[in-house]
Amino acid sequence: MGQSRLLRYSGTALLVLSACATAEESKSAPTVTWEPVAENQIFPAALLSTVGVSRKPENSPVLCEPHSFARVRVKSSAPLTRVHVEVKVDGFSEVSSCDATLENADQQYLIAPTIRWDTHKLAFVDQPAPTTVVFNVKANGADLGEQTTHIQVRAVNDVPYKTTDPEGNVRDQPYLFAAFVNENSPVVDQLLHEALQWHAIPAFVGYHGKTSDSVRMQVFAVWNALQHRNVKYSNITTPSGFSDKVQSQSVRFVDQTVRVSEANCVDGSVLFASVLYKIGIHPVLVMKPGHMFLGYYLDAQSHETTQNLEFLETTMMGSGRPIRNVAFASPKVVQGTPAYSNFMDAVKRGNEQFQSEVSPKLQEKDPKYRLIGIRKARESGINPIPR
Repeated sequence: MGQSRLLRYSGTALLVLSACATAEESKSAPTVTWEPVAENQIFPAALLSTVGVSRKPENSPVLCEPHSFARVRVKSSAPLTRVHVEVKVDGFSEVSSCDATLENADQQYLIAPTIRWDTHKLAFVDQPAPTTVVFNVKANGADLGEQTTHIQVRAVNDVPYKTTDPEGNVRDQPYLFAAFVNENSPVVDQLLHEALQWHAIPAFVGYHGKTSDSVRMQVFAVWNALQHRNVKYSNITTPSGFSDKVQSQSVRFVDQTVRVSEANCVDGSVLFASVLYKIGIHPVLVMKPGHMFLGYYLDAQSHETTQNLEFLETTMMGSGRPIRNVAFASPKVVQGTPAYSNFMDAVKRGNEQFQSEVSPKLQEKDPKYRLIGIRKARESGINPIPR
């Protein structure tokens, strides 16, 4: 009987202690509030081309990955709160997470994980697609629930060359056009093979020919091969979506340009640059408002300057008649053809544009005028978009 009472009293004591502990935990648990923050559009071209870019350490208010497009804004009523954030972009990424500690109470923090993108899927987004971003947050091990937001994934051909952030800061990123220069594309080797079949030159030797005329003749051989493919100018630049915060342009991949035999000014310039970079001639993309044309160095030493650059207006490619079955005997034989004359007209047009308009603006440091050196872009980590 006494033992029964003891057990009964002991059980009651345990229940009271348990209730006190639960109340104490509830009392000490911090109040954590959070909300998702995400850009409403993502550009696969920007994500894929900048993977190799080394980012300098920066004093960013964002914990984990400052450059992530998706983050959470979180605040805790207690210091040293441990927060775990998970983000998943439906159909385009795996679950991506990061852990951070909120050092101070009642201070707002931004936490952003490095998104584990499905890069193959991004590389083949040929038209814009809506998707959902799913966020989940835990604080000190307690699940704070899930929230979602909707975004648009833009077509991979869209290049966001100028953006404006919510604070009004403008960011120019014309270097992204270099990602469409793809010296590794199989179509480049095919074009080089076809160019030699027309006998404008005996071989592609890059700068080993040691003369400006040798370089120029190699550029002409590529020009001639593309004329045989009937590549024509087509002023199609409209991107797959709209944003008042992003200026973008649609750019074809080199295989798309060759397949459809159409090229706008950017398409033609990146196609030429792809072939020239493959054979060891250093190309540059010349940007001015509403237009792009090609430049290439006539020697191997000048690629860090604007010296010894020659230019080419690629939109004139479809305006002439290619040479046909002219066996190579000497440069003079080829240079006497209408096709070469047409090529030199395009060189003259390119040189005139640079000297009369672009060069003065570059000296004034006008941001609307840029030279995008492909070698420099590769050295900085801007790589071809893999397709």
